[in-house]
Amino acid sequence: MGFASTAPGRRLTGLVLAPVVACAVMVISGASAAADTPEPDPPGASSDGPALNTLIEPALLESLQQSIVGLVVVWEEPEDPFAVGEVPEAAGPTVPVVEPPVITICTGWFDSPTTIATAGHCVDPEQGRLAIDLQNGSGVDPGTGEPLPAPPVQPEPERVVYAFQPREVPGAVITSPIVVRVDSFRPGDEGDTAKLEMHGMPPAKPLAIAPTAPRLGEAVTSIGFPGLNIDATDGINLDALDSGGKTPAEVLQDSRLQPVNTSGTITARQFRNGVAVYQVNADLAEGISGGPTVNARGEVYGISSQMSVPFLGQNFNVITDTAMLREFLGHEPGATVSGRLASEGGPLAGGLPTGWVIFLSVLGGAVLGGFAMWLFARSARRPTAVRARDDADPSPGSG
Repeated sequence: MGFASTAPGRRLTGLVLAPVVACAVMVISGASAAADTPEPDPPGASSDGPALNTLIEPALLESLQQSIVGLVVVWEEPEDPFAVGEVPEAAGPTVPVVEPPVITICTGWFDSPTTIATAGHCVDPEQGRLAIDLQNGSGVDPGTGEPLPAPPVQPEPERVVYAFQPREVPGAVITSPIVVRVDSFRPGDEGDTAKLEMHGMPPAKPLAIAPTAPRLGEAVTSIGFPGLNIDATDGINLDALDSGGKTPAEVLQDSRLQPVNTSGTITARQFRNGVAVYQVNADLAEGISGGPTVNARGEVYGISSQMSVPFLGQNFNVITDTAMLREFLGHEPGATVSGRLASEGGPLAGGLPTGWVIFLSVLGGAVLGGFAMWLFARSARRPTAVRARDDADPSPGSG
């Protein structure tokens, strides 16, 4: 009888405690999940952003190298159909003077597996015209050396843009220099951004654009190819370039040229001609134009756009605005998997309010508790039924 009197008590205790414990576990789990949900970042702050003065990790910086692209832009005077005419006999035979092409070097980076982002001024025909005029001296006052005002009408120079990646960069997809197409661009005073398209190459590893704007004082790193003293790099074959045996992009790709990085901080947000820009004190140089300026997570804040005059110091260099860059390239904020789930109110977004989390946790605990009650009652009834049958129908020889 002792067994019969204690079993219902145990069953009652188990039936009461099972749902309570289950609910408690679920509520605690739900509350913990709610507590772990990050609070929204203040305007201008990066989600889960690093400390303001945290520099990029060397391993991450090295992995970004495969997404950096060198750009060589060749500018030439268009062929003038009216330049060839009859030459007076008294003048004698003349040899047409062919001006050598002007070569400019910039940096780009993969913003998608098949497109390259860079600075607009790198591919702007107006800048190409200025470079041609400065090289042949037609745009410079011989007395003062100052640039002369451009003639009212000048033909647009021909432009060929080559993309290359150094052979020594692991993960590079442009194994041989290719000609890329200028899809669209904005001049320097209208945002200084450009998108280039490549075809026939394996998909590249793109860089992510930061979902939010940088913060004042935040550490940033600018990456790009140096344009100064580039001929001092091992492997630069100037003879092959001068003879026409190799293109400038081929010479650079065959060399041991590597992207460089320079770090600084965000010092100000400014507006120029109504366009937002960020000032950085990271040192920039010729050739780095168009390269990415990234945060400690390797997300792009802007394109390296302008540098200050060297003798004035390097505290007023400029990168493009983050939001404008996203808009121009057609990137949604937080285009990663977690970002998409966050924008859709998915589980990674912390989209459910805490009250709903607790309610659903209690509901789930009740369901689990009820199931546990049914299992416990079923298992507890079976020994009692067996005992009653044995008492009513004793087996032979048991007394």
